[in-house]
Amino acid sequence: MPLVIEAWYALGLNRVAKKQVRMRERQKVLTDAEWVEVLTVLLVSGGREVEDLEALRRDAGLLEMWPVLRRASTRSALNYLHRFDDPELPRGKAGEALIVEETEGLKGLGVVNECLVRELQRTREEKEATIDVDASVHESGKRDALWTYDGVRGYQPVIAYWAEQGVVVGDQFRDGNVPAGMGNLEFIERVMKGLPRGIEKRRVRGDSALYEQKLLRWMDREGIEFGVSADMSVQLKEEVMRIPEEDWRAYEKVTEEGERVKTGREWAEVCYVPTEPGAKKGERPFRYIGIRVPKREPDLFGAKWEYFAVVTNRWDMGGNELLSWHRGKCGTVEQAHDMLKNDMGARVLPSGRYGANAAWYRLNVLAFNLMRTLGRIALRGYEGKRPYTMRKHTLQIAARVVSSSRQRTVTFSEENRECRDGLAEGRGEVRRRSCWGVGRET
Repeated sequence: MPLVIEAWYALGLNRVAKKQVRMRERQKVLTDAEWVEVLTVLLVSGGREVEDLEALRRDAGLLEMWPVLRRASTRSALNYLHRFDDPELPRGKAGEALIVEETEGLKGLGVVNECLVRELQRTREEKEATIDVDASVHESGKRDALWTYDGVRGYQPVIAYWAEQGVVVGDQFRDGNVPAGMGNLEFIERVMKGLPRGIEKRRVRGDSALYEQKLLRWMDREGIEFGVSADMSVQLKEEVMRIPEEDWRAYEKVTEEGERVKTGREWAEVCYVPTEPGAKKGERPFRYIGIRVPKREPDLFGAKWEYFAVVTNRWDMGGNELLSWHRGKCGTVEQAHDMLKNDMGARVLPSGRYGANAAWYRLNVLAFNLMRTLGRIALRGYEGKRPYTMRKHTLQIAARVVSSSRQRTVTFSEENRECRDGLAEGRGEVRRRSCWGVGRET
């Protein structure tokens, strides 16, 4: 855990938190920046609930290395999370969906995450940014949680995942009754503004929640390439069913190794131009690709196929390659949702207050990105690994803290020599790549 804490300072996150997250006028326990640090490290260590702070506090070696933990407690942590909630803000209710405005504290946490992504881009630059956008239902038994489309009470946050870097570059906490297709133009605009420098090509992938002509046209005008599942409207389905039989081609999935795997599905180009009130004269229409999937058994009307479609402004790829690229989001953003829920602490929301839950979710995103950053720049062999795997192999390893001559040394057993060497090398990488310097406060 000292490596994680040192990385927090080396990446400059403490300084950004001090500047951006400022809610407490009276600092009786911890400052805002210290609370963000403590809660993030708690989640990195495997904490699922605020109560897990007590388990960290029982580790005498960690207390010796990280004395700020002595002043943190479960009750004070929960009280701090409540400060992110503003009861005066308009809230959604049953039958009336509303995306709640973020408080200044939540916006500050978002800036800290943007800083972390910028530092990752500075050390491991990527020229392309494929942003996968998706929402996920988080079931909750809280009294104020609203009903979701799944028939359970909960919340439905949406995230934007940068596939090349493997980090979440934007998140928005939402009530459970907010439709997945609501407010996505504003959300994607915010995500694009927050991307770091050095990106030459931007792309967006998503399901039918992003199928909104205004959003698609905005991305096209901004030079953002996209692939989005289209709503199968009556008009679009009619055009798909008019496609001659000889125009349908076998859909072969293209693997990362370049191999083609038969799927049993078929695809064809669709001549379809929907009504688009905001389109300007001379703007090119979008490209639609129809997909048909064989049914196990024909229905009562003898139909043998189910129909789907993808809309894009990419004309540089064949149908097989484009559909394989679009389906790639299943292995990125959907896995990110799974890891946030099951490897991090996003599944268990700590409070009945909306703002506190939104802050907890954003802290989970920050902790997830910190682990991914360590895997990319410091811990060799752990790039892209699940947080659970990283913990088991590197963080949850027993060691002894020895204090001598005003120095503290972490001593590993002989069986953990490989882990020791890997952490020592990672510590050197963190310090070498830091543009902030690592001073006495570490």
